[in-house]
Amino acid sequence: MKTVDELLQNYEDSVGRGGQLVLGLAPDRRGLLPDADVKRLAEFGQALQARYGDAANVAARHGKTDARSQAALDNDPDTFWTATDVNQGVLEVDFGKAVTIDRALTMERLEDGQHVRGYVIQAWDGHRWTTLAKAQAVGHMKIDRFAPVSTRRVRLRIVNSAGTASIREFKLFAAP
Repeated sequence: MKTVDELLQNYEDSVGRGGQLVLGLAPDRRGLLPDADVKRLAEFGQALQARYGDAANVAARHGKTDARSQAALDNDPDTFWTATDVNQGVLEVDFGKAVTIDRALTMERLEDGQHVRGYVIQAWDGHRWTTLAKAQAVGHMKIDRFAPVSTRRVRLRIVNSAGTASIREFKLFAAP
């Protein structure tokens, strides 16, 4: 049986990269999931909520931005931020004080198709923007992990897009 930490790693490596998480659970002779599996799934669910639940989203709790950008920080996947430029855009969060983060969860609005072809997540170090993560696509959901950083400002830069990018959620976390 996998540990909760192994399950979290598998989640981040599959669902966090736009894939599916297959746990391979099977019913026992009673036609039920074994009690030990049910217990582990409950622990896994609690760990996911602690790490990626709405209450853990530092951007929603502390982030200050304009009303248009707020739609990507509000823990509501029905609202979204849209880039003003067809090929690029910047969504910036100002915490007003230094906060520590080590993960970003980004979700693209896919109703009109996947548009993001390149993005960078950066933190302001007081003098310049430093890159925390860089990738080619966001898709349904992308989790980027990076070394813990204490910063007052974070931004998501869309550097290449096949159309106007729309971001449903941009969440920032410090893993428990």
